[in-house]
Amino acid sequence: MKSIFDVFNEGFEEITRMVEQGNYKGSFVYSSNLTLFSTLLDYEDGILISELLEGVFSQVGPFAEELNPEEIRSINEQLAAQMKIIAGSYRAEDKTILYQALRDLRSIATKFQIKCMRSRPIKVQRQTRPNIGDKFY
Repeated sequence: MKSIFDVFNEGFEEITRMVEQGNYKGSFVYSSNLTLFSTLLDYEDGILISELLEGVFSQVGPFAEELNPEEIRSINEQLAAQMKIIAGSYRAEDKTILYQALRDLRSIATKFQIKCMRSRPIKVQRQTRPNIGDKFY
């Protein structure tokens, strides 16, 4: 049976590989699986890390899909570099390097999102109007 750290080592390796390729959907799904795994085993550091990764990949992914590979290459490299730091520091007693990498990962993603929102037209999806007889449960 694998240890929790074996699962996280493999997970971070796979997520890093997918991020380098710009596969944010796959990275999101893998992060979600790590969140579930961490929750079931009550691994609090794992919950924090994987929840943050879920948020980053679910928010970067839709913007990245609209860009060509050259436009997204830089963000892929930056996020993959932070993933490597996270993978190398999550087991350390002193979590300073881990938390800085998580902060930087989130910061890179947020700056990328804002840059995309400023430079691209926003797609608005209209919601259907509810009817009086509609059931919402």
